[in-house]
Amino acid sequence: MTERNFQAMTKQELRAYVLAHRDDQEAFYALADKLREQPGVEITSTKQLHELVEARLDDADARDAYATLEEVAIVGAMPLEELKKELGI
Repeated sequence: MTERNFQAMTKQELRAYVLAHRDDQEAFYALADKLREQPGVEITSTKQLHELVEARLDDADARDAYATLEEVAIVGAMPLEELKKELGI
């Protein structure tokens, strides 16, 4: 098994890895450490840290979902705005 070097990954690379491997606790905590190092974010509890990470992951999921909608609109016959209206978003 190849061991990943999470410290060498950028925040974006590590975020993508965590999204793809949500059960990898080591990766999750490595991402949490990188987020903790981010200026302007004050972490005062483990609960707050988990909420922050989950919110960031939700944002990433939303961006991925929107990108997928754009791709579907490009290949499909339905324009993006109609597709969003159809899905209620």
